[in-house]
Amino acid sequence: MKYSLYQESRKGGRSSNQDRIGYSYTSETIVMVLADGMGGHAKGEVAAQLLVDVVQNLFKKLAKPGLEDITEFLLDSIYTAHDTINAYAVEHKMKDTPRTTCILCVIQSGRAFWAHVGDSRLYHFSQEGLLFRTRDHSAVQQLLDDGLITQGEINTHPERNKLLNSVGGFMLPNIELSAGVTLREGDILLLGSDGFWSELDPDEMLSILRIYSLKQALIQLLDHAEYRGGERGDNLSVIAMRCGEDMHDSDKKALDGLGLEGFTTELRELAGKRLDQHPTMSDIDIDKAIEEIQNALLKHNIDKKN
Repeated sequence: MKYSLYQESRKGGRSSNQDRIGYSYTSETIVMVLADGMGGHAKGEVAAQLLVDVVQNLFKKLAKPGLEDITEFLLDSIYTAHDTINAYAVEHKMKDTPRTTCILCVIQSGRAFWAHVGDSRLYHFSQEGLLFRTRDHSAVQQLLDDGLITQGEINTHPERNKLLNSVGGFMLPNIELSAGVTLREGDILLLGSDGFWSELDPDEMLSILRIYSLKQALIQLLDHAEYRGGERGDNLSVIAMRCGEDMHDSDKKALDGLGLEGFTTELRELAGKRLDQHPTMSDIDIDKAIEEIQNALLKHNIDKKN
């Protein structure tokens, strides 16, 4: 089966971007990851960056070329990131530990598996409609589940930014895992931060995804979300994959059987401003992050699985 992938991150109306996105792949397996650093805590962008780095490092060590135990990989990735973020806070004598949400998705042997913490979402679309979306670990989701508010009140409720679960901090993250689903031709897996999905209805997402190439569809959706968010809009990020043939597009890149050729991600420029996927970390932060990631990987005995 062919797959097309596109990702993009924008800072929206914020002064900096605390979202991070990324992917890694082998000839058999792909992992996509999105992390949204929590703005109410210090250095949320560092927590998000460390999480993405940990996921990609673990994937490179364990995917040979497939993952032997996908559930274990998902759990180890998030718990290792949690320990790494906390170690960073201790090393830098921080009063407040950086925190992040996350959504991870692994595609292997025609099936998809995911895990999430917080309110970064995964949507699974078919050509016919929305098949599934993850449930937010948030105060407003709990209120909705309890019948105390309606779906239409979520985005305007005063507790809309209150999360009940995160990676980093004193409490271990409560990781929600999927059972795994079989992918079919035309299916789309979309991972989005709350700055993206809060401005868009799933039906609107699907209507655009149906008629445009993956790249053009996501650019349009990002444009809509960014415009609606306005000057106070949140960071907005998305990474998505379409199974099977994509719509024809002169810029489209696809991969056949997960081969190396043609697998791409792109960023673009808008209104003369470069849309950096990952805002720059200082050399000191990068050195410390790499050292802490390596220590965390050793601590979790990853090398023994090589």
